[in-house]
Amino acid sequence: MLFNLCSFCSAKDLQFIQVTDVHLTQQNAKYLKDFVQEINSKYTDIDFVVFTGDNIDKANPEDLLLFLKIIKHLNARPYVLVGNHDLFKYKNLTKDTYMSMVRKELGYYHSDKANYVIKKGNIVFVSMNGVKQIIPGPYGYFREDELEWLDKTLTKYKNKKVVILQHFPLIDSKSTNHNLYKKEEYERIISKHNNVISIISGHYHKNIEQRDGNIYHIVTKNFANNTCYKLIEIDKDNMIYTYLIDKSVY
Repeated sequence: MLFNLCSFCSAKDLQFIQVTDVHLTQQNAKYLKDFVQEINSKYTDIDFVVFTGDNIDKANPEDLLLFLKIIKHLNARPYVLVGNHDLFKYKNLTKDTYMSMVRKELGYYHSDKANYVIKKGNIVFVSMNGVKQIIPGPYGYFREDELEWLDKTLTKYKNKKVVILQHFPLIDSKSTNHNLYKKEEYERIISKHNNVISIISGHYHKNIEQRDGNIYHIVTKNFANNTCYKLIEIDKDNMIYTYLIDKSVY
């Protein structure tokens, strides 16, 4: 187990688990079932579990349905984001069909949109898409309409602290070619607001945590057959603390 702390945690206000890059197939589904059992037995007071994209390895409805049928047994509510492996228009998995399946299987508490908001106490979680569904690839790209939606949402919740959830990190990785395409357009929107405290993502298959001004960037390692996930806490003063459960280092 590996600790990554912004500061010493004194009073937990909000606690959730991030899982990313599960890459589920019919053959490795057992590991996700084991994860659900582990979370249900170890954590009794978490607020939710968020899956930050690449939930399935190849975009097909059968694997998505299996993924959803497994995670719906979590005691804490699961929330689902999309990644570049999840969507492919010509395999009948657009963002609309994908999120429609998510809502139908998990319940009406979950949005059927790829960009949506989760409100938990004093924190607003903003979930972003950024996936190219016609010609999927490793480069995330947030279209103009998505960035306009983000701008309006950050304005709407200007008096709240905001955590952005998405598959694609906003910070670059020196050891991968998976960096965000035209990220300066995204950064321009973020710079207009002072309420974003963190951007939480996956995609790089490694753990990176760094602060850029007031924003704490959290990039979490891939699930890798239930060897890795992250517990994240936000206290009453909006300080963020992370606990990487990485069984590969045992």
